Amino acid sequence: MAKIWQKDNIKLNSLVEAYTIGNDPELDLELISYDCMASIAHAKMLGKIGILSQTEVAKLKTGLHKIIKLSEQGKFKIKKGDEDGHTAIENFLTEHYGLVGKKIHTGRSRNDQVLVAVRLCSLDKTEKIVRGTQQLIKKINQQVDKYNSTIMPGYTHTQRAMPSTVGMWLGSFSAALADDLELLQAARKIIDQNPLGSVTGFGEDIFGLDREYTTKEMGFKKTQKNPMYCAMSRGKFENIILMALSQIMFDLGKLANDLVWFTTKEFNFFDLPTEFKTGSSAMPQKRNFDLLELIRGNTSIFLGYQFQVQEVVKNLFSGYNRDMQLTKEPYLRGIKLAITTIEIMDLAISNLKVNKENLKLACTDEIYATQKAYQLVKKGTPFRDAYRKVGKQINPN
Repeated sequence: MAKIWQKDNIKLNSLVEAYTIGNDPELDLELISYDCMASIAHAKMLGKIGILSQTEVAKLKTGLHKIIKLSEQGKFKIKKGDEDGHTAIENFLTEHYGLVGKKIHTGRSRNDQVLVAVRLCSLDKTEKIVRGTQQLIKKINQQVDKYNSTIMPGYTHTQRAMPSTVGMWLGSFSAALADDLELLQAARKIIDQNPLGSVTGFGEDIFGLDREYTTKEMGFKKTQKNPMYCAMSRGKFENIILMALSQIMFDLGKLANDLVWFTTKEFNFFDLPTEFKTGSSAMPQKRNFDLLELIRGNTSIFLGYQFQVQEVVKNLFSGYNRDMQLTKEPYLRGIKLAITTIEIMDLAISNLKVNKENLKLACTDEIYATQKAYQLVKKGTPFRDAYRKVGKQINPN
């Protein structure tokens, strides 16, 4: 099958074809429904401005809804010859609905097609992340309420420092995630712009595309006006989202790391149900908290995805560049990793077991030293003198 951009019978070199297509046929399967949603809005707009008849619009809507249904059933395929999902959609419409399939691309480019599909996907997936993080915060706060006064050591320099509580420790992560959500919501506000109609990155002045119409149809807050900025925002907007999500991943990784330590036999402050632990193929006694270690490790993997997106687009010349294609895979992988990590941490927190007796035993006398010094200060002793006096009592040598 000829490429939609082909103007002659010269076949593309097979190695060049495979290299330029990359993983798009696989990756675009995740974007098909969003691409179709945008195409429905575009078709309706073309009907509104008189480029398509209402009969043609109806045919295209039927076909695009059919593709969405096939995609949901895992039956819509993107062939290597299609190159990408955009072409696969157009080829399907042409094959099943005739010449109208060749009209859907009027006033559009694959540049703004991928922009709007990824944008819709981003808003949808990050809304899921917002809800998941809110749910996780709720689960943490339930544990905070339950163990608010359960004493445990607080640490500085990885050494016992002062008395704390399970509520204070867990509550610190709840507060951190709440701030992370503020950042994510700000990122979502920035990307909530419709790029459809920017075409190749230079707009159009022939058809009179009604961009405000498609903005309303797809539910965007506003239209991204400057067509060149639309092109420039590919990769930039993805990086903004990943940067915001990195803060959530950072805090989940830190919480996981605390739990990795606190669940060891040496601490034995917390535990998880047996069904959450793996075993060793050689050591019969072992039960491992692998899910916590993987949350910790996946924080770095996620930052790698964000770094890839940032580095691909950071110094590109204005306008579209094919390099931008390479942002799709790390971006989609990053989004998926954030969603699953939040779900796993929610599961761990919901089933966290608190070993109160071990926590209490760990609160040995020396961690109350600062409080003892403060008590002397309240009786009139200068703080530095009180500090030294208590220090000598604890460490006379």
